[in-house]
Amino acid sequence: MRKRKQLPPLKALKVFEVSARLGSFGRAAQELCVTQTAVSHQVKMLEEFIGGLLFERAPSGLVLTRLGQTILPGIVAGFEHFEAAMALLPRPQPRPAETLVISALPSFTQEWLMPRLEAFRGHRPEIDVMVLTDYKMVDLANSEVDIAIRFGRAGFASDLRADLLATERVFPVCSPSILDQPAGSLGLQDLSRFTLLNSSQRMVHEPWMSWELWLEEAGFDSSGIHSGPCFSDPLLILRAAVAGRGLVLGRSMLVRDHLRAGRLVAPFKDWSKPIMSSYFVVSTVEKSKLPKIAALREFLLDCAQREAAGADGSSNPAGAPAGRPLEDLSLAGD
Repeated sequence: MRKRKQLPPLKALKVFEVSARLGSFGRAAQELCVTQTAVSHQVKMLEEFIGGLLFERAPSGLVLTRLGQTILPGIVAGFEHFEAAMALLPRPQPRPAETLVISALPSFTQEWLMPRLEAFRGHRPEIDVMVLTDYKMVDLANSEVDIAIRFGRAGFASDLRADLLATERVFPVCSPSILDQPAGSLGLQDLSRFTLLNSSQRMVHEPWMSWELWLEEAGFDSSGIHSGPCFSDPLLILRAAVAGRGLVLGRSMLVRDHLRAGRLVAPFKDWSKPIMSSYFVVSTVEKSKLPKIAALREFLLDCAQREAAGADGSSNPAGAPAGRPLEDLSLAGD
């Protein structure tokens, strides 16, 4: 193969071809998405390489010099050959992305689901995941939702498949910054030293998030307790706890990562209470057989089972003593 002569930069040749075709450095800059100064620079560099001017300015715009007219046809033909050669390459068939739509409560999505979905994306990158957060229960049979994470009691319609993701417990948590002794070493008599943050959901949807009910079940006299502000958003009350504003009743699934990271601690040992509601992974029976849905369902169930067993290095700092579940009035909602 014969040795090729040194060629000018391909970029400069392309700028020359576009400028000659459009008759303007300004319009060439717009097509190439660069500045007009950059176009002028590339043309000047090519002229220096060739050793002569390629354009002359005229009232109507740029005009090719004799040298420019000489080399332009070969450059145009060269780019046409490049395009023809690239057209011969087999075009890879992009694998269509599989989109999976999940419905879940905002608090559960933020505190538990999103970190696990990041791991799922690493495990199954070909599946795109869309999360819809709402407090309303979606109609899985007549919506775009593939899977719903529902919080409530068992007893779903016959056209739904529901897998138990996790049971739930409630126990006090707080920031370690407000404790003057090791977590787990306090007794309920120490509650009077702290401000108790309240959830407004306890009045209707989540009565078991009531300090009054929790203390009653624990057999503790609630007189003398300092009741603090009331929050309607579970995420806000958790942020207040992390910021050291007081004690909150935490649901185990929502505080798990905070406990593991040390942002929250359980100050009282062996004082968690089970509640009647649990988390379920729900889809229609028909959709549940789809590979993408089965993949996510099994992944989430495995995550929850490993965490419950402590196989991921986590544990339940609040303990899990026996006790009857706290009553609640919640339905099998998302």
